[in-house]
Order: sequence, then C-alpha cells, then structure tokens
Amino acid sequence: MVNNMVDLNPTSAATLAARIYDVQNPMLVDLFLKLPYFKRSDKSTTAQHAHLKAEVGGRVILNHKDGFGVCAEGGENNKGEIFLIFRGTTMENKKADVLTDARIGLSFSSTSRWPVHSGFQHCFESMLPAIRSFFTSFKGSVKTVHCIGHSLGGAVASLAADWVAQTLKLPTKLYTFGAPRVGTELFARSTTSAIGEGNIHRVYHRTDPVPMVPLYPFVHAPYDRQGHYLYSAHPLTSAAAHFMANYIASVDGKSWQQMCDAPDQPYTIESAIEDWLKSKSPVDTSSSTFWRWVDSAIIYVIKKVAMTAILGIQASFISTFTVADKIAYILAKGIDLAENISIWVERLMRKLMQAIGMTVAKNKKDLTRSLIRQVLTRLSEKANQHARNALRKL
Repeated sequence: MVNNMVDLNPTSAATLAARIYDVQNPMLVDLFLKLPYFKRSDKSTTAQHAHLKAEVGGRVILNHKDGFGVCAEGGENNKGEIFLIFRGTTMENKKADVLTDARIGLSFSSTSRWPVHSGFQHCFESMLPAIRSFFTSFKGSVKTVHCIGHSLGGAVASLAADWVAQTLKLPTKLYTFGAPRVGTELFARSTTSAIGEGNIHRVYHRTDPVPMVPLYPFVHAPYDRQGHYLYSAHPLTSAAAHFMANYIASVDGKSWQQMCDAPDQPYTIESAIEDWLKSKSPVDTSSSTFWRWVDSAIIYVIKKVAMTAILGIQASFISTFTVADKIAYILAKGIDLAENISIWVERLMRKLMQAIGMTVAKNKKDLTRSLIRQVLTRLSEKANQHARNALRKL
C-alpha cells in the first residue's frame, strides 16, 4: 500500500457526485466510466469496476433493488486511486429512497459497532458484498480511496469511507454534498479518527435543510469541525440550496481552503446558546438559523443534565425505545434536578413549544416526560418535512 494520498478538488468531487445519478440505468454505467477520471490509454478496455445495486425503502414495505453507485479504479491520470461514488435520493421506485431516509432508528455500523442511522446502514450493507468483492479482486496498489456522494449518497459514502478506513486500512478521502447526519457522537468521533479530519470534506449550503436532519443524537463528522460552509442568498430553508447543480456552481473555481469559512452565528459557544435560550424573540422553523440554534441548544442542555445526573448519554440511546423517548427521559430527569439545571430544560422546552405552535407550559411541573416526548416528536417531524420538501423537488 502506498501512503501518498491525493485529493480531488471541489469541482471534480461535485461533478462526480452529480453524474453518478445516471447509474440507475445500467446502460449508462459505461458512459459514466468515460469521464476523465477513468480514462485509459487503451480505449478498448473499461476501468475495472462494479455497478453497485442497493436495497432501498423498508426491509419489507417498498423494498427495491436499485442502481445506486459505482466502485471503479482510476484511469491513466488517476492511477492507484479507487472511486466509491453513490447517488442521492430520487423519486423512482415509488419513492422508496424517501422511506430509506425516513428510517431514523439506530443500528450498529459495520465497523466500529457504534450506532448509526438504520436506513442508511441497511442501504450500505446491501452493497457491501459487491464492494468487498471488488477490493478482493483488485490487484494493483492503492494510494487513495475516494468516497463521494450527495444527499442520501453522501450518508452512504460516509459509511463506506468508515468501512474502507477501518476494515481495509486503506488511505481514505470522503467528500459529501448536502448530506444528512449519519451517526451519534461516538460514531462521528470514531470515523473522524479513522479517516482523519483533514480527509473529510463535508460541503453544505447555509439554507440546505437536509444537512440539518436527523436532529440530535445524530451529529456530523468530522467531529468538532464545521465542514465547508457555503453562503446561501436565501434567508429561509430552501429546496434550491440542496440541488447538486447549485453545489457545483458554489464550489466552482474554489479550493478546499477557500471554503472553510465559519457559519455566520456562534452556534457552538455556550454563552451564545444561553442567550438564545433566554431570548424572548419569536422563532421561525422555516429559518435555517433556527435549526442550527435548536441543535446546539438540545446538545447543550442534554449534556448539562447528563453530567449532573451521571447519565451515560450515548449508551442510553441503544435500546428498544425511540430516539424521542430517550431524549425525553434525559430531559425529564433534568426537570427534577437543581434550579441551575432545570431552568435550562424549561427554557429549551418553551422555545421548542413556541416554534411548533404548541401552548407553552406555564411552569416546569407541566413538563412531563410524555409532553416532552410529544414536543420532540413534533419538532423532528417538522425538520424532516423541510428536508422531504427539498428532496421532492430534486
């Protein structure tokens, strides 16, 4: 194995993430492999490759096998490079992809065994035998494996990159555009360590709603880094911000270093989160800034409760209960703690109730575990609806 990794530039990664949508049609796979990245001096031969077909939808309902990606060796100008590229959500097969996106339970990843999104994991696992077979039969040296995808494809590319880095121990680069969150904090930490934070290029538009879901306990990798933040002229969450064509336009002519601008709000600063929770200003769920504040605030309050009550946050999410049940359990515990903790649970719940149009609780005694669960469920449904609206317009 050679250790001189190479990086794709943003335009090349975005182009591949866009063109991979063609591979749903097997007849177009050969056309895809005529792109410069796979070009060979001997034009009579095609790059060694595997057309990846995934199970999308549910395990029973709307279950379909569909052309989902390509695993291919690089051409003359990309020797020693392997490309693992996955398409995003489409409306084909009676919208089975949408059901994959909606399966927000927790499963264990194929490598680290940390919890990840059930739908994404099932989709990836269905392609794993073909991916494993490709690498087993590949005889050349590998200096870089490029894992690429947009939207749902970005989520699956994240799982693929984690598998390549941890199981095959190959140098891995990950490039995602508008991808949702894939796993919990433990998975994000593990995959960031395995791949290397400098080898993870997470690109997202400010108002793209898809990277905002699922809500906590799902978090993005690279852990503790914002990724490549792209400005969006839209003040509200926007389907257009999720279009791959707009990602290509936004990264055109830029380097990775030029796309490392921080978001326009200090979402991770504790004093700023507290100011947002204490603020009496109205909140709007169609605003992209609202969802970023919500995510930071939920994490902040849950960690305050967990540290005081000595709860194992990540471990508590591995059970038969839903994610909303587990978070409601933690927050309800916080209501019974000292005033300096319970006040933050109360402020958070009031903010969330106001946002989703529920009657705001008058005092903390009204904040039962059942009510907290109801608020979290409705909040998650609201966030997922914004993401689904964007996906329907692809």
